[in-house]
Amino acid sequence: MIKESNYERVYTGSEINGKFIQNYLEEAGIHSVVRNDGESAIRAGFGTNYINQTLVFVEKENLVKAKHLVEKAFVNSEISDTDFEEQATQSSIEDEEFVTDTNSTLIQKEEKPKRSMLNLALNAGLLLYSLYRLYPLTQGETLPTFRIVLSGFIAVFCAYTLFKHFKN
Repeated sequence: MIKESNYERVYTGSEINGKFIQNYLEEAGIHSVVRNDGESAIRAGFGTNYINQTLVFVEKENLVKAKHLVEKAFVNSEISDTDFEEQATQSSIEDEEFVTDTNSTLIQKEEKPKRSMLNLALNAGLLLYSLYRLYPLTQGETLPTFRIVLSGFIAVFCAYTLFKHFKN
């Protein structure tokens, strides 16, 4: 779903079946997230020709149990509940280092934004160029208002970006 997300996909299908699976998992005590790309495409204005599929995601720590429940919801499973419980405890022990608190969000924010050297050089270059374009003001010359506003905005924005980067 999202790179380095705490969620894994357990079901792909129609919207009705996706909602059924979500309710079925909620009854079993497993929190799930439903994503409907077709609905998102319609809201974004891409039209109705988009394939309407619903994706159901669960947290990685509940993945084995959720897959078993999804399989059990549509087909009679050959795995008994005791075998399933044994598999679930074994897999959670193996994945214990990846399990985090259950109140985590889908999108994990990084503590420090990563900026490439090219980005920093571009900001520094734009700052210097904007100051160069505003230099005639210090000599008493008159400049067009548009040039002052645009160059001033770029200078302030680049200076703020560089300040925030080096502050962290």
